[in-house]
Amino acid sequence: MWFNIKLVLIDFARPSLLLLLLILLLLPRVQGWLWRALALALLIFALAGPERPLPSQRVAVLLDVSESIGSRAGEALSKLQLSSLKESPSFFAFAGDTTALVEADLSIADLSITDAITDKITDAIADLQSPQQAQLLQTELSDLARSLQVAQASDVDRILLISDGAESAGNALAALPRLPVDSLWIQSRDNSRLSDLLAPEEAGIGENVKVIAVAESDRDTEATLIFTVNGEEQEPIRQQLSAGRTPIDFNFTVENEGNIEISASLITDYEQAKADDSARVDISVNETAPVLVIGDSAAAELLRVQGFNVVEGSPANISSQSDYSAIVLRDSANSFSLGQLELLTQYVESGGGLLMTGGPDSFGLGGWYRSPVEAVLPVNTDLRTDVEIPLVAMVMVLDRSQSMQSGRPSKIDLAKEGAIAVVDLAYQEDILGLIVFSNDDQWVFKPRVATERGKREMAKAILDIETQGGTVLRPAFNQAISELSNTEAAIKHIILLTDGQLNDGPFNSNNGVDFALMAQIANQNGITTSSIAIGDGADVEQLRRISVAGKGRFYEALDVSTLPQIFATEALTATRSLLREEITEPIIRTHPLIPEALSSSSTQNLAPSLNAYIASSLKRDSEMLLEGMDKEPILAVSRQG
Repeated sequence: MWFNIKLVLIDFARPSLLLLLLILLLLPRVQGWLWRALALALLIFALAGPERPLPSQRVAVLLDVSESIGSRAGEALSKLQLSSLKESPSFFAFAGDTTALVEADLSIADLSITDAITDKITDAIADLQSPQQAQLLQTELSDLARSLQVAQASDVDRILLISDGAESAGNALAALPRLPVDSLWIQSRDNSRLSDLLAPEEAGIGENVKVIAVAESDRDTEATLIFTVNGEEQEPIRQQLSAGRTPIDFNFTVENEGNIEISASLITDYEQAKADDSARVDISVNETAPVLVIGDSAAAELLRVQGFNVVEGSPANISSQSDYSAIVLRDSANSFSLGQLELLTQYVESGGGLLMTGGPDSFGLGGWYRSPVEAVLPVNTDLRTDVEIPLVAMVMVLDRSQSMQSGRPSKIDLAKEGAIAVVDLAYQEDILGLIVFSNDDQWVFKPRVATERGKREMAKAILDIETQGGTVLRPAFNQAISELSNTEAAIKHIILLTDGQLNDGPFNSNNGVDFALMAQIANQNGITTSSIAIGDGADVEQLRRISVAGKGRFYEALDVSTLPQIFATEALTATRSLLREEITEPIIRTHPLIPEALSSSSTQNLAPSLNAYIASSLKRDSEMLLEGMDKEPILAVSRQG
């Protein structure tokens, strides 16, 4: 009974050797006989090759036949010792779907003949790789999850998975059965694929769009990339791919409204998986919002020729409801109200495009210094630290008549703020003076050097100005001219401000005062005069004539809130050499917006020469495309908002 139980628990590789146990009966029964018999029995037992039998288990073998593996799973199967199994396994091939390969009718003896079973599996895989069968099995995909589910449903006790582990469908981890799963990893075949197709989400009609296909390859190879735009095949691109990632550019022009479907496919010079060789992306095309052009008709015409929808307008077009794709400016900041300047800044910060072109009313010459818009420009409109400034002498002639008290804030308060801005902008070598006029005139401070202490005292004196009387200009204007005539300075300048009609007598009459003539005579002595008219009651025509005769600038501040900005602009323009009037050949910098052929050192002369440009300085976070004298930017860009 004991022996029968032992046979159930243990098998023997050479059971015939157990007959040697009969020798134990022939051993003489002397001292130590029992131990010698036991040792001999154990030796015979070991020579018989005792084995513990494996429990009976049905095994499902899952063979990956997707394109990334090909026939490699079948080749790996031939190296397995199937004869150790007690029952014939079930064989399944899988890719995007799963199918049984060989009916489970092989005997244990068949399994011991490796070539026979391998041939059957190989023949079955070859049948599946025919075009019709490959389409049914979807060999371009790999669904590990489905194969595990099919194997579990086939009433097996264990699963052997032969695969590279790559899955393009399903979730194998989520579909793991409760059965034990063994895996044999197989190296994937070399593959080239399109890992990404990059394009803008939106584009406008007439816009040139760049699409970037990112190709990844396991080895160096030559490939062809085919793009289609709304199903229309474009010129193929032949590209050498290095092992790793290679970007491939494709450009096209948007011609019509509606969505555009861009697809790309990769064709390689070697056989490999094709499931990941294609990609597509959609671009939404809407009618592009127009470009608003203010003050630059030449730029407007150039944009129209390029196919842009252009609206030529004025500062009145700037509002909270503005819907423009970009705004082009070549106008003075003084043409805009403070609210319009702030709206323009908000427009840029919220994603709008802004281009300021050069002209007599642009950058520092146009009053953009310290304006809200300057904060979103790629350049600073002042050159305080970059240019040698000649010695300046400036006198401000300020109206303090009773009418200057009107408004909230009052005109006089805004004029004070502007005068303080002039003081703040002055260099220590500059000479500043301020005289006020009404029925009489009074020096707030005579021309003096703008030292740090001098600036503090000037600002305090400006704040103490009070309004009174009418508008009698002549005495104050005469004194300003006289003081500057007796001052040594390279630049001598007068800023005249008033909000009313000048009461010195009818203009250009025999009994009156010809202020334009006074300004002209002063200019002959090296003194320039600019004038500022505040509000709609100012003597605009006469002030304009004064500015023309005095070779200065005229400002009409209908919006009195712009007054401080006008003062700062005038001080900047009058005391700094912002205009470069030498013939300049710009240096082309390397930049994505500059064609590569233009940015090479041998072709710098392709940039057109300039007769003049307005000097500015590049901001730290901006990029220069064209460089002028002393590293000054001629064309610069920056990102805002």
